[in-house]
Amino acid sequence: MARPVSVLEGRQLDRRLAPSLAATLAGEPGVTARSNGPMATQPVIRGLTGDRVLVLEDGQRTGDIATTAPDHAVTIDPMTARRVEIIRGPAGLLFGSNSLGGVINVVRDDVPTARSERILAGRMSGQGESVNDGGVAQGQLHGGYGALAWRAGGAWRTAGNTRAPGGALPYSDARGHDIGAGVALLDIGATGGRWRVGGAARDVVSTYGVPSSFGDVVLPGAHDGGVYVDLSRRSGRVDLSWERGAIAPNEKNETIIDARPRFTKVSASSQYVRFAQSELERGGFVGTRFGQLHANTDVLAQYERQGAPIRGTPIRGNVGVWHQWRDFRADGSFTGTRPAVMRAAAVFMMEDWQLDSLVRMMFGAARSVRLQWGARLDRSVITPLDSTPTRLVPDVRTRAFTEVTGAVGLTMELRPGITIGTSVARAFRPPAIEELFSAGPHLATYAYEVGNPELRGERGVGLDVFLRTAHGPWTSELALFAMHMRDFIVQRPLVDSLSGQPITDPRLRRYNVYRADQVNARLHGAEARTRWTSPHVRGLSLEGTWSWVQGTQHTTTGRDALPAMPPIRARMESRWERTAWSATLTADAAARQSRVPRSPVVSSASCALPSQRTVSPTLLPAEYCATPGWVTLQASLGRRWMRGAQLHEIMLSVENALDTEWRDHLWRAKQVAPQPGRNWRAHYRWSW
Repeated sequence: MARPVSVLEGRQLDRRLAPSLAATLAGEPGVTARSNGPMATQPVIRGLTGDRVLVLEDGQRTGDIATTAPDHAVTIDPMTARRVEIIRGPAGLLFGSNSLGGVINVVRDDVPTARSERILAGRMSGQGESVNDGGVAQGQLHGGYGALAWRAGGAWRTAGNTRAPGGALPYSDARGHDIGAGVALLDIGATGGRWRVGGAARDVVSTYGVPSSFGDVVLPGAHDGGVYVDLSRRSGRVDLSWERGAIAPNEKNETIIDARPRFTKVSASSQYVRFAQSELERGGFVGTRFGQLHANTDVLAQYERQGAPIRGTPIRGNVGVWHQWRDFRADGSFTGTRPAVMRAAAVFMMEDWQLDSLVRMMFGAARSVRLQWGARLDRSVITPLDSTPTRLVPDVRTRAFTEVTGAVGLTMELRPGITIGTSVARAFRPPAIEELFSAGPHLATYAYEVGNPELRGERGVGLDVFLRTAHGPWTSELALFAMHMRDFIVQRPLVDSLSGQPITDPRLRRYNVYRADQVNARLHGAEARTRWTSPHVRGLSLEGTWSWVQGTQHTTTGRDALPAMPPIRARMESRWERTAWSATLTADAAARQSRVPRSPVVSSASCALPSQRTVSPTLLPAEYCATPGWVTLQASLGRRWMRGAQLHEIMLSVENALDTEWRDHLWRAKQVAPQPGRNWRAHYRWSW
């Protein structure tokens, strides 16, 4: 739909490569990262994260459990990405209901989409980092013969404990691999069209730590150090598509489209994922073990037709069906997550109307005007496999959710180089299994989590307005957005009404108890990106980005700030890029975030940081604590050269060059642990 989109690829992606996908994308307009350790870092779009941001690989869901808790990693190594696409704002019409915040699509072309010009080609790359004495090696081979195309590749990563200003962060080391291969038959013959059929498989294995202490200070309720997460994801997918050949022009060189829908492409994709994850305490003791089987299938038909408001208006559309099945299990010595099966299905339709001829007829001006609209019907059923009632979750039963969502958008070229756009979308998200049925400790998030079987589905109406300009050396984009949400689900820490102390778990008296609750909420904010390209110095440019979001919840006691809202973020980058050389100098900054919810705790609990030497025996839950602002500096220098038919690239960079101590406002352990310090990085790539 007509909404802001960002793309990260090429040299820019190489400069930003980090151990996690979220850290790689942080700094894009509207995008930040929620840290729970260097690997367990989740993307945040416009203040929303977890089950409200949909992460795809080549258009399909990953099938992992990253959205269920902040300590669960997104199982995509950014080193394997060719391109990353970001849609900001509600985008559920094509992609599903779990995208109130936006969609991130990592493009790797596991199933090849184009014929190879060579029998064998490839690339090898490596990257080393000083902040964790870590490194990653990546390789890819691809080729083909005739209609056959294939590719295979992967990344192997290892890292020690991350160093922060003041010392090392224990339980922050990691190791693992992300390997995949695919094959396809392309352009195989049929009269009037072309067929493509292919498949791919991927194997992801990772072991990483979730830290919860720093120096001599341990987050209350956590282990002295942290826990390890050991996960594996094995997936396979099959793609099939048919595409009609181009429409031949008539004798006047006009392309005539019939008033009736004419299908131009039909595609189907199906994926099956087997996922397993164990959370290991000290000594290798398994505290919680998760398992999930996931299947996802979609069929999409694209068509063209001619229609109103005047004869000849070209219309392009999509109509499709989607189905998802998820079998989620959990066990171990300390777990409160119930096993459940989720089935979801949807039908949807979208159309794009090119109204240039109507505008020309009415106003006599040649302007590009596009109207887009769409609608979707979703149905999801969540069935618990254990319906035993407990004191905290007394009514465990099957829940079903049905909802109609839709969107309409308009983009218009006011004059050459100036385009405005607006869209209104109605979005929906059913509660997650964990939000409905959990009742037990989650070791890696330092919380005792209690679900609520009475939760209703989240419903939101979002408005986007954007302006894009291009004039001389300047290009800019400004986006304003607002979203009103009913029954927004929040995890609220429980507090004893008499003592004012946070309520701890009934068994160990160790973890703060969080219960799923619902409020009406409003999110609004703005994003901007401006770029100036020097007309005098070839390859020189300056680029600035800025993001702001504010969340408000409406409770029985009045209006209050939504928890876990990122602060104002800004990024300024000077870039010089030539064919052989490139260099950047970047400043990242975040303002102080003091707009936090009012704390219900009336005891002597404190938000004090360890550096202030006044740590209270009881720390307030992090969502009630403000976070100081910070500024970090980055720089890079790159060189590329050809040797015969081979391309060599090397890039040296430094992050947090001044070794600034800074803290992630969204991390529950922020009062204890800072973020990484100075990091020297070397990246090399060889392509042939």
